[in-house]
Amino acid sequence: MLTQFMPTSLQPGNRRDNFSLRSSVLKQPVPHAEALHRPVAALKAELDVARVKKSVLPTVTTNSAEASSVELRRSSEEFVIGAVLGPDSKGSFDDLLAACANLRKTGLSTRLVIFASHDPRRVSTEAAIQELHPPFQWVPDELITPDSLLECDVLVSLQDGVPLCVLRAVSSHIPIITTAVRIPEALRNRPNVKVIRHGDKERLQAALQQQSEETNGDPAHGFVPEANLSSLYSDTYLWGGNAHPAVIERAPKGHALIKRALFSAVPKSQLLEHGNRDRPQIAITVDDGPDPVRTPRMLDIFRDHEVKATFFVVGGAAEQYPEVVRRMRNEGHEVGSHSYSHPYFDKLSWSGAMREIGMTNLVLNRILGEKCKLFRPPHGKLSLRSLLPAWVAGQQVVMWNIDLKDYRASTGEVEKQLDQTVFAAGDIILYHGTSEPALKALPNVIESALGKNRNAVTISELIRH
Repeated sequence: MLTQFMPTSLQPGNRRDNFSLRSSVLKQPVPHAEALHRPVAALKAELDVARVKKSVLPTVTTNSAEASSVELRRSSEEFVIGAVLGPDSKGSFDDLLAACANLRKTGLSTRLVIFASHDPRRVSTEAAIQELHPPFQWVPDELITPDSLLECDVLVSLQDGVPLCVLRAVSSHIPIITTAVRIPEALRNRPNVKVIRHGDKERLQAALQQQSEETNGDPAHGFVPEANLSSLYSDTYLWGGNAHPAVIERAPKGHALIKRALFSAVPKSQLLEHGNRDRPQIAITVDDGPDPVRTPRMLDIFRDHEVKATFFVVGGAAEQYPEVVRRMRNEGHEVGSHSYSHPYFDKLSWSGAMREIGMTNLVLNRILGEKCKLFRPPHGKLSLRSLLPAWVAGQQVVMWNIDLKDYRASTGEVEKQLDQTVFAAGDIILYHGTSEPALKALPNVIESALGKNRNAVTISELIRH
C-alpha cells in the first residue's frame, strides 16, 4: 500500500503493520485516493503547460523574466519589423538592432520579429542585443506561417538571395527592405521593394523611419494564395511539397519545327540536344534544386550506382544550400546554370535575362571557384533572350532528347514511362527528382539507361572528342 506510514513501519525495531499504526495517535493526513491523485494531477498540469508553450512561437530574450510579457498579438499602435537572417547577416543585424533602438527612443512602439533557421544571437553582439529593450522574437523557419508574416509592417531581408518568405511578403504587398546584391527581375523595380547596400546604416535607419510614418496601424496588405506566387518564381525548388501542380503546356507544332531548325543550324558547341551516337555513353541531367533533403538522396543513389550526372541548379537555391552544390562537384558530378530564379525567359526584358544568367554565374563561381560553362533554360524555352545572353557569357546551351516527365509523376508512372522508352548511345536524359515517386524510380532509370554496356557520364565527357 502507498501510505505515509509504510517507510516508518519498515524501519528496524519499528515493524508495525498499518492497522496498528492507524489505531495509534498517528493519523493519516491525506486519504489514499487523494495521495494517488495529487502527483498524477500535477504531472498532467505540467504537460498542459509544456504543450501550450510549445505552440507559441519561440522568443529569444535577454532574461527569462521578460519572456512571458512578449506576445505575437500586434497592437494597433505598434510598428512591427520583420527581419530575415542568413549566415552572412553578421554586422547588418547589429545595424538593424541599433535602428530599432533609435526608433524606440523617438517614442515609437516598435517590435522586432526575427525569421531565421538559427538563433539570431549567433550573428549579433551582446551589446547590440542589450540595447534593444524589450527583447526581439525569434521565429524558426519551420514555424513561419502567412499569419506571422502578415503581422509585419515591413520585412527587412539581411541575406543574399531572395528566400521564400520574402517572396510571400512581396506578393502580399508587405514592404521589403533588402541588402541582397542579386535580385531577380520579378522583384526588381517593384514599388514595395527597397534595396540598400550592406552596412549602410543611415539608409537603413531612414528607410525604417519612412516606413513607420507611412504605416497607420492597419497595413494595406493581405494574404495572397500560394498559387499566385508562381508569377514570381514559377515552379522552382521554392515550392517543394507545398507547390500546386505545374501547368503542363503543350507546345504548338510550329514551335517544334523552330526547335528542329535551331538544332540543325546552330553548332553543337553552342546548342546541344544529344551527344555522339557512336560512343556507348549517355548523360543523366537533373534540373532545379538543390533541395536540402531530396538532392542529397539523389547523390547517394548516384554514388551507390557509380554514376556521374550533370546538375543544372537554380542560382537562388544554390545560394541558400552551397554545401549541397559543393558535394555535387566533390563527388565528380558537373554543375551547370538553370538561371537564378527559374523564370520564363521570353517574358523577361533583355537586361533581366542577362541578369538571371549573370547572377547565377556569380553564385556558382563563388561556391565552386570556377567558371560555369553550361546553361539550360528554365522550362526548356528556347528564345533569343535565353540563347544570346548564355552565348555572350561563353556558355553552351544544353537541352535533352529523353524526358521521363518525373516532375509530375505519381507512384509507378516513371516506371511506366521507362517501359515505353528506348535508350540509345548519346542520349541526354532530363530528370528532376523533386518528388518521392521520382526518387524511388531513379535506380530503375539508371539501370535502364545503362543497358547495352552504356556508361553514364557528365555533359562535358559526353561531348569530348
